[in-house]
Amino acid sequence: MTAHALTDSGPPSAPLEVWDVQRLASLLADVGEAGLRDILRLFMADLPHLQSQFEAGLVAEDAEAADAVLAVVLDTAETLGLAALATRVRGLRSAPLAPDGPLLLAAEAARIRFVPSLKHAS
Repeated sequence: MTAHALTDSGPPSAPLEVWDVQRLASLLADVGEAGLRDILRLFMADLPHLQSQFEAGLVAEDAEAADAVLAVVLDTAETLGLAALATRVRGLRSAPLAPDGPLLLAAEAARIRFVPSLKHAS
C-alpha cells in the first residue's frame, strides 16, 4: 500500500525516483511507514519557511545565507532519502544566487507527495 504524506490516502502522484530506495528501506525498517510519513509531514511543513529564507538570501544577494539554507535542505533530503531533491540542492549550492533557484527548489519539492511502501520501492 502506498500512502500520501499529506493526505494518507489515494494513489501516488510523484514518480518513485524521488526516493533513494535503499535509504527508504532503511527508514521504513527503523520507523515504519507511519513514522516516516510523520517525519515527512514535519519536513514539508518546514519547507515553505526554508524556501522563504532561501529567497530572502537571494534578494539580499547574500550567497552565504542562501547556501546555509540549502545546506539544511540538503542534510534533511539526504537523511530522508529524497534523492531527487538532494541532487537538485547540490546543483543549487554551486550557484546559490541563481535567479531560477527558488523555482527549481519549489518544483522539486512539489514532487514529494507520498511515502511509498517498501513493496513499491523495490
